[in-house]
Amino acid sequence: MSRVRDGAGNEPPIFLRRVVAIGTTLIAVYLLLLTGQRALDAYRLQREAESIRQDIITLRTRNIELQRDLGSDRRDFEVERIAREQLGYVRPGDHPVVLTRTEGPRRTAETPAKPPERIRPTWQDWLDLFVDPDLLGQ
Repeated sequence: MSRVRDGAGNEPPIFLRRVVAIGTTLIAVYLLLLTGQRALDAYRLQREAESIRQDIITLRTRNIELQRDLGSDRRDFEVERIAREQLGYVRPGDHPVVLTRTEGPRRTAETPAKPPERIRPTWQDWLDLFVDPDLLGQ
C-alpha cells in the first residue's frame, strides 16, 4: 500500500493523522444526529397534520349537521328555546340569572378558638434567649 507523503517525501506526523481521523469522526456523528433530528421533526409534523385532518373532518361533519338544522322548518318557540338555552339570549325586560358553581370546601360557621393564655410575657422569652435564666434567678 502506498503511503501519503508530502512534497519532500516525508510521511505526515502521526498526530496530524489522528487529528484528521477524530475530526472526520466528529463530523460524521454530527451529521448522523442532524439527520435523526430532521427525521424526528418530520414524524412530529406528520402526526400534527393527521390530527388537524381529523379536526377538519369533525368540523365538516358538525357544519353539515348545523346546515341541515338551518334548512329544517322550525317553529318559533323552538328557535327561541335554542337561543335561550344554547346561546344565552334573553328577551327585552328579562333579568338573566347566571349560576356559578365554586369548587372547594364549603365554609361552615365555626366559633373561633381561644388563643392559649400566656403565663409569661414575650419579653421574658426573648431575655431567656440571650441571657441564661439561672443567672437571673428564675
